[in-house]
Amino acid sequence: MKKQLIICADMEGATGIFDENHKAMIHGTEEWRNIGREYITSDVLAVCDAANEFGIDEILIYDGHFAGNPEHNILLEKLPPNAKFFDTPDRCFWWRRIRGQAVWEPYGIITVGQHARYGEKDAYFPHTIQSPSIKEISINGLHIAEIGTAVLNFYGAKYLANIGCNASMKEARELSDNVITIPVKDKAREWTPTISETYSIIKNGVLEALRNGELIKSVDISEPYEFSISLTEGYKFLVPDRISWKGDFDDNKAFWETPSIEIGLELFDYVREYIVKNN
Repeated sequence: MKKQLIICADMEGATGIFDENHKAMIHGTEEWRNIGREYITSDVLAVCDAANEFGIDEILIYDGHFAGNPEHNILLEKLPPNAKFFDTPDRCFWWRRIRGQAVWEPYGIITVGQHARYGEKDAYFPHTIQSPSIKEISINGLHIAEIGTAVLNFYGAKYLANIGCNASMKEARELSDNVITIPVKDKAREWTPTISETYSIIKNGVLEALRNGELIKSVDISEPYEFSISLTEGYKFLVPDRISWKGDFDDNKAFWETPSIEIGLELFDYVREYIVKNN
């Protein structure tokens, strides 16, 4: 059977991007074009090199930072030939389309360049999704953000490793208590390594995760799947007269229940369309 590895990449948690050079992660800026893309590409390359040393056959990458823009953050030409991007129009979060391009039982999923959730302490650029308006997303009481949505889109696959800001490891561990965590920067202890330092840290950590893949578990969530969104101060839901799914709204929170995680993640995009600023 073909060994396929899934990589879901963001950028706020990439090596080398800090408060003082934050424009390196702002899509389209000169700093992003000349520096930031090199940083996230180095992190992803370390994962790919470890995967190929281990014997992975195919690597599928979702480049999710600044989704909705067709230009990639990751420089594919610098990656090995068995690495390719998921095919999504303008790199949108079309989770069903992304999931449908992978084999049903990939070897596992690795998240790269990840940031912490909204409100986490000692974090670089913490946010949930579409922050600041969204404070928290939960499924069956589990607080998720961009890491959680990516991993749960491949529900049933083993969550092998999380790479990024040290503060992001909290969400990763809540999803799986045996995920391998690989920090590449740590605001709390002012650890700011370069890509030349973190390449080997990432590669060695990913090799450990892959070699122990048989011992690593997939995320475990039981049905029914109950989702909710709560909003930050200054935002509210424009409560609709009726909705076509099982759920409810009030000014600050929305709830919905689905028979599958896939449908729940899709409904998230419909629910957040009702978010507006307070007058």
